[in-house]
Amino acid sequence: MHIILKNHISELAEDFQYDGIKDSKLFELFSNYCVISKHFFGRFDPKSVTTDEDDASIDGLAIIVDGDLITTEDDAIEVFKTHKTNLAVDLVFVQSKSGESFTKEDINNFKVGLEDFLSLDPVLPNGKLNTELLAVFNIVLKNLKKVRNRRPNAYIYYCTSGTYKAEREIKASFEIINRCVKESEFFHAVSVTAVGRSEMLKYYVNLTEKNEAKLKLIDFFGMPAMPGIPQSYVALVNAKEFVNSLLIDEDNNLKHYVFEENVRSFLGAENEVNQDIQKTLQDVNKKSLFSVLNNGITIVAPELTLTPNTKELNITNYQIINGCQTSTTLFENKSFLDESSNVVVKFIESPDNESSSDIIAATNSQSNIPQESFFGLKNKAKLVQKYFQVQNQSCPAENNIYFERRQGEFKGVGYQSSRIFDVREIARCYAAMFLNTPHNSARYVKTIFSANGDNLFKEEDHEAYYYASALALYKYQALINGRKIDAQNYVKLRWHIIQGFKLLCHNSMDVPLAGSKKAEKYASKIIDVLNSEKRSYVNIFEKCQHIIDSLGFPTDDEIKRGKFTQELMIAVENEINRKKTRDLESSVV
Repeated sequence: MHIILKNHISELAEDFQYDGIKDSKLFELFSNYCVISKHFFGRFDPKSVTTDEDDASIDGLAIIVDGDLITTEDDAIEVFKTHKTNLAVDLVFVQSKSGESFTKEDINNFKVGLEDFLSLDPVLPNGKLNTELLAVFNIVLKNLKKVRNRRPNAYIYYCTSGTYKAEREIKASFEIINRCVKESEFFHAVSVTAVGRSEMLKYYVNLTEKNEAKLKLIDFFGMPAMPGIPQSYVALVNAKEFVNSLLIDEDNNLKHYVFEENVRSFLGAENEVNQDIQKTLQDVNKKSLFSVLNNGITIVAPELTLTPNTKELNITNYQIINGCQTSTTLFENKSFLDESSNVVVKFIESPDNESSSDIIAATNSQSNIPQESFFGLKNKAKLVQKYFQVQNQSCPAENNIYFERRQGEFKGVGYQSSRIFDVREIARCYAAMFLNTPHNSARYVKTIFSANGDNLFKEEDHEAYYYASALALYKYQALINGRKIDAQNYVKLRWHIIQGFKLLCHNSMDVPLAGSKKAEKYASKIIDVLNSEKRSYVNIFEKCQHIIDSLGFPTDDEIKRGKFTQELMIAVENEINRKKTRDLESSVV
C-alpha cells in the first residue's frame, strides 16, 4: 500500500483510538469515513457505517435523511414524523478492497450484493448493519411523499488503494452497476464512482485541512473594529467569481462543509424563495439587479486579510452562516452567471467564539429554525466549554476531551475525533447520567432535545456535570474501541452504563441536583476516578456490565424504554446495598 495512504489510515486509527484491528478492516473504515463524509457533514464513528465480515459484498452503508445519519428503524420513524415534505434522502453504498487492482470479479460481486439488498428480501448472508439499514430503507419507501423528488438518491463507491485507469472491461462493469440500480426504480439519481488512491487521498485532505480562498472584490466598505470583531466589510462581489472562489471544490462540486455553521440547510430548488432567486438569475433583464433584489450573504472567518489597492481578500476557515439558499442557488445556476451578476457579501473576522455565536444567532433568528440548533449558543454552553478548557489544563493530555459548541469549530486543530463532543453528544451524555434518561439518549438523537430540552444547559446547572458525563462516555468508548472487558458488546447500552457508573462510583443512590452546592464535589469524585492512573474506573464499568447481564440482555426496543432503565436502577441499588452489607460485615470481623 502507498506509504502516504498507509500513514493516513494510521492517523484515522489513532484519531478514533482503534486497537487490534487488522489492516484490511482499517482500510474499510478509512474508505467509509472518507466517502460518507462527502454526504454527511456531522461527526460520526466510521464503525457505525461499516458492515460486519458477513457483509454480502457491501463494506459500508449509510442512509442520510434531512442531513442526519439514520442508523435504526426507530430513528427513521422519528425523522419522518416531521411536518417537512421535502426531506433530502441519500443512500451511500461502499465496497473497499485494500489491494491495488480493480477486478471485474470483485466489481461483479459488489453488483450482486447491491441487487440482493435492493430486492428488499435478501437471500445472501447479511450482517447487523445491513439488516438494520434495510429496515430503515423500507421506512423511507413508505414515506416517499415526504422525500425530495419523491425518491431518494443512491451514491455507490468502489474503493481500492490502487489507480483507476478506466479499462474498457472495468468501466463497463461499473456502467452495469449503474444500470441495474437505476432499473430498480427506487432512486431519483444514481451515481457510481470508482475511487482509487489519488481520489482517496484527496477526500481525506479535504476532510482534515482548513479551507482557504482568495476573492476579488468589486468594491467594499470597511466597518469600525468592534469587541471580538477586529475587522468586517460589506462588499460587492461578482456572483460567478464568488461561486468559483468560495463554493466549488477541485471536482466542481459544491463545498457543503462551508455551510456547517449555517443552522438552516438548503431547502431545495422547489422552495418558493429559491425559485424566485433562480428566476431572477435566469432572466436576462433582471440578473443585473440581483445585488439589490437579494438580501445578501454573511460569512464569518477567524482570519481575513484584505489588500486594499488590489481589492483582493484572503479568507481562511470561512463559514457561510447566512445565505445558504442564495449561495446554493447561485451554484445550481452558475451557467447563467456573467459579469452583470453581482451579490452583496458581508465578511466578518471573528477569532472569538462568543462573538461568532452571537452573529450566527442574530443572522438566523428571523427564520423558523429548530431550537436545538441554538443550544450551543446558550450562555451556559459557553461556560461548559470553558470548564472543559480549564479541566484540560489541569490534567494529563491523555485525559483531554473537548466540547465543540459550533460544528466544525475544531476542524484542522489536530484533536482526536474520539475526544471531541458536539452539542448533541454532550446533551445525550448529560441526560443519560444526570437526568436519568439513558433510554432517551439511546433513541433518535434529535429526540433528546424534545424530551429533555427544558432541562439542558440551564443557567443554574453546574458545568462539572456536563464534563463528568462526557468524560465517562469517552473512557468507556475507549474500552469499546480497544475491545477491552468485552465493552464492544455493550455499545448500545453505553448510555445506561454511564448512568450506573456514577452511582457505583459513589456507592450511593443519592445524587445532588445539578444546581445544588454539592454538585461540584459530587462530580469531582467521578472525574478523579476516571482520571486515576490506577484505572479503577475499568472495574466499575465492568460491574455495570455484569449487572446488565444479571437482568438478561435487553432487546433494542427495551433499551429505548424507561421500564428497562427503572429495572436497571433497582439492580444497581441492590448491588450497592449488598456492598454496604459486605463492608459492614468485614469491619465487624
